[in-house]
Amino acid sequence: MILPRTFAIAFIALSSFARAADEAAIIDGPNYSFSIRAPEGWRMTSTRQLQAAFYPQDKTFEKTPVMMYVRSADKVQLHLNTIDELNKLDLHGIQEHHPNAESKKIGSARTSAGKEIPVYSFSGGYFERVAYAEQPKTITVFVASSETADDLKSSEKAFRELIASYFFISDSVSTPKHE
Repeated sequence: MILPRTFAIAFIALSSFARAADEAAIIDGPNYSFSIRAPEGWRMTSTRQLQAAFYPQDKTFEKTPVMMYVRSADKVQLHLNTIDELNKLDLHGIQEHHPNAESKKIGSARTSAGKEIPVYSFSGGYFERVAYAEQPKTITVFVASSETADDLKSSEKAFRELIASYFFISDSVSTPKHE
């Protein structure tokens, strides 16, 4: 009787661990490594374009009205030094498709390390919340994007939860070369 009970407890613990692993990840690349976790009620996925993308668990990634993603911007590669410069670059890119787009700082959010980071609202035919966490070599960018203002507003709690899960690990990342 003890063996089946021990097996059941171990199975439950491993199932919880596996589920947590599906909802969290360590994201790395040149000059960055960080951990991130999907907000409660959201799923995490990755695509060719996005290392870490998030969508409500009752939707599919392809048919979600709102999605979130996290990306890293290399300061040297983009020829910039500050969050303000990256925000202007992001706005310029959006304005290529949405000429009336605007960016406005609307507050801040706190990472898991307690660091306050700025949050911006992009509007003008385009609905996004964007937060920027500056690191020595990169800026981590958090984006919540939607087709409507209402859907974006409904994802605000999850967006802040996503930011709160962020933990920067290192800017010294090396991967072994395969021969």
